[in-house]
Amino acid sequence: MRLLLDRPFVLAWMYVLASVVLGPFIFLGGYSFFTQGVGDYCDAVHGDAAARDAAFRAAQTFQITGAAVMLALGLLVLIRLWSRRDINQNLVVAASGLAVVPMMGGFVLIILLSGPGGQSCWPS
Repeated sequence: MRLLLDRPFVLAWMYVLASVVLGPFIFLGGYSFFTQGVGDYCDAVHGDAAARDAAFRAAQTFQITGAAVMLALGLLVLIRLWSRRDINQNLVVAASGLAVVPMMGGFVLIILLSGPGGQSCWPS
């Protein structure tokens, strides 16, 4: 197993496969674990504005933290892939890097969707 993990492209493809599972889990899990109802911010099931805001702030924290951790891991995978390119063929390095970058872009999208935009029930 150690010899397999010494090859940076193996780690890159493990990251890609994990991202396919963890990306939707991070985004949808934030809403399903921390909010009531169907995850709609303006849903009538929420008791008051303070409880609703606290629940969605917890979901937002879960989403941003999870996506940031995956972005950091993706960056580490790319750095390892680039630094060990002498033992790999250029085509393998390029293909692995081109597979990791869109996955990292997906986590940036999660941060943008759950982060600075916030929630609003206007007009209510």
